[in-house]
Amino acid sequence: MTRYHVTISGNNRDMMLDLVRKHKINIFGNSVEKTTGEGYDVDGLVEDKDINTLEKEGYKVRINHDIDEVGKKRQQEIGKQNRYAKTFETEADRSIREKEGTYLNIDEVESALKQVTSAPTSAFTELIPLPNRTWEDRQTNAIKMGKGSESNRIGVYFIGGVHAREWGSPDILINFIEKVSQAYQTNTGLNFGEKSFSAAQIQDIINRLDIFIFPQVNPDGRYYSMTSDVAWRKNRRPASSGQSNCIGVDINRNYNFLWKYPEYFNPNAGVQSSTDPCDYQVYIGPEPASEPETKNVIWMMDHYKHISFFIDVHSYGEDILYNWGDAHDQTKNPDMNFQNSEYDGTRGDDSYKEYIPKDDESKEIALANSMASAIQAVRGRKYTVEEGYSLYPTSGTSDDYAFSRHFVKHNDKKILSYVIEWGEKKNKSILQFHPPYSEMKKIIEEVTAGLVQFCIDIL
Repeated sequence: MTRYHVTISGNNRDMMLDLVRKHKINIFGNSVEKTTGEGYDVDGLVEDKDINTLEKEGYKVRINHDIDEVGKKRQQEIGKQNRYAKTFETEADRSIREKEGTYLNIDEVESALKQVTSAPTSAFTELIPLPNRTWEDRQTNAIKMGKGSESNRIGVYFIGGVHAREWGSPDILINFIEKVSQAYQTNTGLNFGEKSFSAAQIQDIINRLDIFIFPQVNPDGRYYSMTSDVAWRKNRRPASSGQSNCIGVDINRNYNFLWKYPEYFNPNAGVQSSTDPCDYQVYIGPEPASEPETKNVIWMMDHYKHISFFIDVHSYGEDILYNWGDAHDQTKNPDMNFQNSEYDGTRGDDSYKEYIPKDDESKEIALANSMASAIQAVRGRKYTVEEGYSLYPTSGTSDDYAFSRHFVKHNDKKILSYVIEWGEKKNKSILQFHPPYSEMKKIIEEVTAGLVQFCIDIL
């Protein structure tokens, strides 16, 4: 069996939805590209047998590369030892590690958090051990950055490393932690390409915000992707009895937001989720929040009740997605919402649209556009700002769960939520989930700039 990253072209939007609804193709991302003609393009993962089937159905399939062949090359660009075993006291020392040009391995991510929080000069950081160990018995940690204890402090929460194959997300968040910490300690500004932030702005975000960062949600899956199956997406939940090859749950389909999607969506909606434990990518799990990784993400929101903003860092669509992901947004009818059983069975078709208050939608779009502008300023990359719902609806995702909480429990804080899809989607010659590290370093810088800008904007 050979697996390919392909671009699939179809004549109309229904054809593209049928890739999910009818053909069960694993689509990368959840957006569709309009071509210069009348057609549409999406990227996906297919096997040899799928190509003939799709071509007979009228699709055009362009092979970009053999996923496993390219992936083996990328696996050579992973740190082989824990480079954080040595203490790096200065920015010059830290650049030695960065110049080695490899992705952080799973031990380095956790060590980076411990190093930042244990430094004598880092009184404004705190290590947060998460309560649930992974299926492979790994301890994960988050970090809090912020100086002050005022009751009106704003909490912002970043997570990464949810999908195993998206190697660069933890690296982005560790870079944010290190760069912002160093700049705050030295009372200096930050420069990312053509984008600059002043020393005063960095002082402000640490002195006035509580920034919570959980950079490596799914270390078991990340390790498996880095050492074995490069395209692996899920965690490593053990298989049930009699299903030895049916391992793992998609963490970003496991949250309690329309989780049991067959009950809520039109059967033809094309929700990219699966109730099949053997599904390679998008198995939703045996129950909502069944996974230790999911529980840890939720624990942070429950424990730090002033969190008001949330960003889940993914790849590779060059998008900034805001709520909602289950349907197009609407601001007119509050009764048309995810809790109203009257609409069960209709979500995912054109008759249903998810309610969002107009002020919330406007604020989400404004903040997303500002992030996109900061990213573009670094080296010209243009990220698209759009609803989470585009090509197909989603259920059980982190951002929709985070935003939905205050509708379900009115005492919960409203959390405006996003997904950033970093990447270089137009370059089909590279494996976009983990591009060559020479490119990844540039992506790390531009997305870090976007996150810094976000922190400034919410003050």
